[in-house]
Amino acid sequence: MATAGTADMGSAAPTDELCASIVRSHRETSQYRVEELQALRWKLFSREEIQAYQSKSVDEMWQHCAIRLTDAVQFVVEFAKHIPGFRMLSQNDQIALLKTGSMEVVLVRMSRFFNTENNTVFFDGKFAGTEVFKSLGEDLSEVFDFAHGMCALKLTEQQIALFSALVLINADRPCLEDRSKVQRVQRSVESGLTHILHRDNQESLIHKLYQKMGVLRSLCSLHMEKLHWFSQRYPLTAHSLFPPLYKELFASEAELLPGTTH
Repeated sequence: MATAGTADMGSAAPTDELCASIVRSHRETSQYRVEELQALRWKLFSREEIQAYQSKSVDEMWQHCAIRLTDAVQFVVEFAKHIPGFRMLSQNDQIALLKTGSMEVVLVRMSRFFNTENNTVFFDGKFAGTEVFKSLGEDLSEVFDFAHGMCALKLTEQQIALFSALVLINADRPCLEDRSKVQRVQRSVESGLTHILHRDNQESLIHKLYQKMGVLRSLCSLHMEKLHWFSQRYPLTAHSLFPPLYKELFASEAELLPGTTH
């Protein structure tokens, strides 16, 4: 019995190590701990503060959100660097994965910043409803719906960490040089997520998580389409005022989208 147990532990050890590494990186690169967000969950914007956001012009508000988004993306870039195997990929493939996946991970992480009781999200130090983003002229309800759906899964921090890593390391992404190498890293992350869900007796979650990946893709395509529209409408803001990392990861790609220039 003892020997069988030892052998079993031996095969689980690398997976345990991989999971521990990803969870540690997730914790170290989360902007706020769950407990901090919990303590702030009823700190809401006042009517005056909401009106101040609503009175911003489209390009002002977009620029403001681009800065906030870039802050979040920077943490995701740090998180990626510590996913075992990520740094072994070519520079091109690391960038390709971040270009297509970092926004998706930001949306996964956003579920930690979401209060389902009053449909608000943590933004600029307080919890905000969709009305705060009204001046964008966009309906953000799809993003809020996604966050709501993620919260309903009641994922643990460890599960969020492994799922975030899997969202990022995806061999189906475009522009990859060495797809098979990315696939190897993806498989190890997949087995880590399966291992954690099995340990938590929640194997049934895997199917739901793969469904969420499809939703993430369509939300991020929407972001690129809106950004394409915005870049053509407000070229000065898009080219000169957006944070460099935001431009590098998203704006240049959005400009390549087919569409008219009027």
